[in-house]
This record gives sequence, structure tokens and C-alpha cells, in this order.
Amino acid sequence: MKKKMLPITSIILLIIAVYFYIGSRPYLFIDYLGRLTAIPIVLLMGLGIYYISQRQENQYYRISSRLSISSIIIVLLLIISFKLYKPLYTLADAEVKVADKYGVKVITEKSGKTIYNTDAFAFHTDCYLIVGRQGEKENRILFYPYSGEMAKIENE
Repeated sequence: MKKKMLPITSIILLIIAVYFYIGSRPYLFIDYLGRLTAIPIVLLMGLGIYYISQRQENQYYRISSRLSISSIIIVLLLIISFKLYKPLYTLADAEVKVADKYGVKVITEKSGKTIYNTDAFAFHTDCYLIVGRQGEKENRILFYPYSGEMAKIENE
């Protein structure tokens, strides 16, 4: 069982990395959500290095099962923090709310994530920038995905 523990853990870590990537995409990896994808990959690389070094010496120490179990515990804590930390609104949700509030036709190709300093959201930096058209005028609206706050940006 000890010889199978590291490969099984490696497969689990790979699946979790894909889960974080797919789960973060609708939020455009806002506020470092994309970094959660990197943590299981780093753990996977560490397990791979450990596995290769143990294979070359033809030894399996007790630490291999402890290392696997602790990696899985770390990833479970990451999953819980991902569920608690992810924003309330995806970009698609934000576009719908902005279209309803401001009566604009959202130009999806121009919408995205931005870091914007504004007094509208105290201490918030990562926002969705949503571009909408109202007649001939193009409007830019900041949307804070954690609370749903919106602020219109005046064209420069």
C-alpha cells in the first residue's frame, strides 16, 4: 500500500489543480484565485521529486505515507478556503447586473478584470471592468465581485 500511496496522491493533486483552474476561470482568476491552482502543482512536483529519489535508492520510508496524507490535508484546506474566498459574482453575473441597472448593452469582448484605484470601493483593487453601449456612448463600469457594488467610470 505504501508504494501505491504516492502515485494515488499525485493523481488526486492533479485533479485538484484542474478543479481550481476550472473553478477560477468564471471569476477571471481575480484576487489571486489562480494561485490556488499552483499550490497542488507545487505539492505534486515535491511528491514527484521525493518519489524519484526513493525509487533510485529502492527504499520507501514511513514518511511517504505521512507526506501523502499531509499533502491531501493541505489541499482539503485549500478547497475549503477556495469555497469561502471566491467572489459572489462571476463576470457573466456581473454583466447581467450592470445591464439591468444601467440599461446598457454589454460588450462582452471588451469586459474583463482590472486593477483600478478608485474611491468608490474602499480598499478594493481587483474589479471587473464591464463595457456597455447605450446608444452611441460607450460606458465603463467597475463591478466589485464580492459585494456587487458598481461604479461608473467617466471617460478620460
